[in-house]
Amino acid sequence: MASETKSKALTARVFLVFIFSSFILQPLVLYYYLLTNSFYIFSYWIPLLIFAEIANLMRAKFSNKELFLILTFQPVAFTYSLFFLSFIRNLYFAYSIPSKILGIAEHIPSWWVPPESSLQQLVCSKFIFLNSEWFVPVFISLVFLLLTTLNDLILGYLSYEVFAVEEKLEFPFARAQIAMINSLSTRDPSFMRILLVSSVGGIALNLALKFIPFILSALLLGGTFITGLPVYSIDFTQYLDNFLPGAAFLVITDPLSFVSGLLLPVNVSVVQFLASFIFYFIGTHLITKFDLWPSESKWATGWGYWTLQYRSLIYFYVSLIIGLSLAAFIVPLILNPTPLFRGIKALAKATSGKGNRISANVLFLLYLLSSFSMIFLAWYLTNFSFPVLVLILLIIGGSFFAVYISTASTGVTVFGTSVPYIRELFIYASGYKGKDIWFVPLPATLSTAILGTAGTTVSSPLGGSAVAQALLQADLVGVEHKEFIKAYGLLMVLSLVSSFILANAFWYFSPIPSSAYPYTITGWPVDAVTWARMQVWIWSGYLIRPYWIAAGFVSGTLIYALSSFILKAPQLLIVSITGAMLGIPWAFSQLIGSIIGERVLAHAFKEKWKSYSYLVVTGFFLGDALIETIRVLLIVLIKSQWVLPF
Repeated sequence: MASETKSKALTARVFLVFIFSSFILQPLVLYYYLLTNSFYIFSYWIPLLIFAEIANLMRAKFSNKELFLILTFQPVAFTYSLFFLSFIRNLYFAYSIPSKILGIAEHIPSWWVPPESSLQQLVCSKFIFLNSEWFVPVFISLVFLLLTTLNDLILGYLSYEVFAVEEKLEFPFARAQIAMINSLSTRDPSFMRILLVSSVGGIALNLALKFIPFILSALLLGGTFITGLPVYSIDFTQYLDNFLPGAAFLVITDPLSFVSGLLLPVNVSVVQFLASFIFYFIGTHLITKFDLWPSESKWATGWGYWTLQYRSLIYFYVSLIIGLSLAAFIVPLILNPTPLFRGIKALAKATSGKGNRISANVLFLLYLLSSFSMIFLAWYLTNFSFPVLVLILLIIGGSFFAVYISTASTGVTVFGTSVPYIRELFIYASGYKGKDIWFVPLPATLSTAILGTAGTTVSSPLGGSAVAQALLQADLVGVEHKEFIKAYGLLMVLSLVSSFILANAFWYFSPIPSSAYPYTITGWPVDAVTWARMQVWIWSGYLIRPYWIAAGFVSGTLIYALSSFILKAPQLLIVSITGAMLGIPWAFSQLIGSIIGERVLAHAFKEKWKSYSYLVVTGFFLGDALIETIRVLLIVLIKSQWVLPF
C-alpha cells in the first residue's frame, strides 16, 4: 500500500499516451472538423478505454493515477488541435463579404489577424504560419493563453479549497469518473460487471437510435449520410399555441439525458426543472401575452421550443441570469464569508510548498503577475484608451465571479453551468466607443455565450471549475497537485506544437478554405454571416438590459434568503440558475432519471446503489461513445472521398 501511495502518475507510459493524443488523434480531430464542422471526434473516454484494455491484455495494467491523468487531459489535446486553425478561420471571417457589408472589416486590428493587404502573400505561402505576418497575432494569443491558463489554475485551486474541501460539495460527475477509473484499474469483478452491463446498454441504445439510422440514411436520403448527432424529440409547443401562446415544452428521447439524472437527488432535479419550466413555459407565455417581444422579433405561431428558448434568452433571460448569478455570488459572501476565508486560510498553510500542496505565496504572486500582465496587455492593445479600472474589475473580479458560480454549480449538479456574457456586460457598461476591445483575446470564461462569438476570446481547455474538480479527483486517487500541474504544462506544449505542425501541413496539401475540406466551402460562408451579424448585435449593447439585471439580482437575493434561512438549502439558487441555462428538455430528462434512481433503483440495491450509480452512468456514456467513435470514423472515410478524381 505504501508503494502505491508513493507511485507516480506522470510516468513514461502516460507520456506516450500524451504523444499519441497529440500527434495521432489530433490530426483526426482537425480533419473531421474540416469535413463536417463537428468537434471531439473521440469521446475523452475512448483513449482511456483503449489503453486500459491494451495494458490489461499485456498484463501491464495502468494504475488509477495514470488513468486519471489520461482521462483528465484529453480535453487539452483535443481543444488545442484547433488553436492554429482558428487563426485561418478568423482571417476568413474578418475580410468576408458580410464583414465588409456590415462595416466590421474596417475595425479589424492588425494584431488580431494580418491586414487585408497581405492576403495575397499569405494565400501563396506553402506553410502559412511560417509567414512573418502571423508573428504578432499568434504571439499575442499565446501570451493571453498562458496568462489565462495560470489564472484558471489559481482560481481553480481556490475554488477547490472552498467548495471541495470546506463546503464538501458532491461533484457527482467527477466522482462518477473516478469510480470508472478505479474499476478499470482494480478490475474488481462486481464493479466491472456493472460497468460492462451498462456499457452494453449504451452500445445497444446507440445502435438503435444513432448508428443504424446513420447507416440507413444513405438509402433513405439518396446517398446523403447524416453527419450530425440525431436528436429525437417530441415538441409540444405547437399544440400549446392556441390556448397558451408562447409557452414552450419539449421532451428529448436521447437515453443519455435520462441516465445522467441518476447522479442527482430528487430535490435538486426538481428545482432544476421548476426553474426551466418557469422560464420557458410560464415566462415566455407571459412575455407573449403582454406583447413584450421586440418589434424585430414578434412571436408567431409555429416558433417551436428551440426558437422560443433561443430568442427569450437573447432578448430577456441573459440579463436576468446575470442578475441571479450576481446574487448567488455576492449575497452568500456577505452573509456567510466563512467558507471563502477558510479556503484562503487553507491555502496559506502551504507556505513551505512541500508535499501535495502548492505554496500559497507562489500562487498569490503568480495570480498577481498573470492578472496584471493581462490587464496591461489589454490596455496596451486599446492604445491605453479603455478604462483601466474596468479592466481590473473585469479580469480580476469577473474571472473570480465566473469560476465561483461555475464551480458551485458543478458541485451540486451533473454538468454545471456558467454565467453568460460577463465580458460584454463590462465593456458595454464602461461606455467605451472603440471597437478594438472586442477583439482583445480575453479569457473565454468571461464570455460564455449562447451564441457564436468565435475568435474573440481565448479558451484554456481546463477552466477554473474543471481544475477544481480535477484537484478533487487527484485527491481521490492520490495524485500530487504538483504532478497534476506538470502534466498539464507538458501536454499543453505538446498539443500546441502538434496544432502548429498540423495546420501548416493541412494548408500545404490544400489551402483553407478549399474543396479538399468540404465544410470550409459549404459552411464557412454561412458561419461568416452569423459571426458578422453577431458582432454588430453585441456591439449595440442590446443584449444588456439593466432593469432585467436588477430584477434578477433582487429575485436572487429573495430566493437565497428563503432557501437559506427557511428551507436550510442555500444551494437552491445556484441549482435554479443551472436549470434556467439547461432548459426544459434536459432538466425534465434528468428529473425522470433522478426519480427512477432514488425511488426505484436505490430501493432495489439499497446501500450499494450510491457506488453502482456512478458506474451505471459512466458505463452508458462509455458504450455510447464507443459506437459513436466508429460512426465518426466511417464519416471520415466517406467524406474524405470528396477529393477523389473518380
